[in-house]
Amino acid sequence: MPKNAQNISTDALRDFWRNGNGGIHREIAHYLREKITSGALPSGGKLPSVRELAQLWGTNIFSVKLATDSLVNIGLLNKQQGKGMFVAAQNGEVRRVGIYMSKAPDSFSISDLSFAFALRDLLCARLQRQGIEFVLYDDYRPSEEHLKPPAELQDAIISSRLQCVIGVIVRSYDSNWFDRLPIKKIRMMRDPLIDFDGIATKIKQRNCQRVAMIAPAGIPKREADSFLLTGLKSVGVTIRSDRLRLIEESEISKHGWGEIGYRNAKELLASKRRPDALIVYPDNTVQGAIQAILESGIKVPKDLFVIFHRNVELGYYCNFAADYIDVSISDIADKLIQRISGNGLPH
Repeated sequence: MPKNAQNISTDALRDFWRNGNGGIHREIAHYLREKITSGALPSGGKLPSVRELAQLWGTNIFSVKLATDSLVNIGLLNKQQGKGMFVAAQNGEVRRVGIYMSKAPDSFSISDLSFAFALRDLLCARLQRQGIEFVLYDDYRPSEEHLKPPAELQDAIISSRLQCVIGVIVRSYDSNWFDRLPIKKIRMMRDPLIDFDGIATKIKQRNCQRVAMIAPAGIPKREADSFLLTGLKSVGVTIRSDRLRLIEESEISKHGWGEIGYRNAKELLASKRRPDALIVYPDNTVQGAIQAILESGIKVPKDLFVIFHRNVELGYYCNFAADYIDVSISDIADKLIQRISGNGLPH
């Protein structure tokens, strides 16, 4: 806990009200952002707990967690395990940005990183257009050496040559040092533009009762830390544990996304109470899931409603009718540039 941190009372947060524009987690994120950037919530101030805020605003803890996590990602809040949630110190003008990619050779496959490379290239082009300098930090150290930042990144921060770091790829073993960087940091470990309300509407329209999902685990691996599970719960979509397949980082380095998608989809579709809806994320996992569905002979969408993640700039072929979680890498790059300057809103 920061020294002399001021506790922010619930009285200072009672003026939140819903306007009905989008999911409640977006409205909460917008409300808190306005409070922070206007100075109504003091830098370093300790917020009430997620549970207390949920009770204050008459909503669920998942919506509050999703909202506050989005503000952590853009550098407006800090969460410290066992200590609480604090308003982050606001930084001045951003003149130079570091773009960090964790590339430990024992933890990733080059073929699975088309999204990350496409996003990095778009970020570089946008920063250049805005006259903001950038430095690329490709971290090839073995994973066991990722206990602290790479020396060149650490030196740049200490000497104030950087005002912001974007983590395009941040692994679980990077989290401890990355989250403690003393400058604005943005983690690109999750898509900021997923329409959870739209997913919920489609599932409810089809009256799906047995929803299954294949998706990355949280860090560390806990269901509560999976951003997809949190987002779906906030809009009323619950997935039973026996229909949930959370993918660990260690699996990806050993087997690759495609194989993982195939194996998990095959297993889910062979169960006695077969799912009537299947969500698969990210797009690298989808090709394996498509193969498993084709081999099963299940009719889509008649007997199985599928929702696949898809980056629109990196499309793929699907042999049957599917719904998509479409995300534009270009839009993500635009939102990140807005967040760097403090103008970005969670959407």
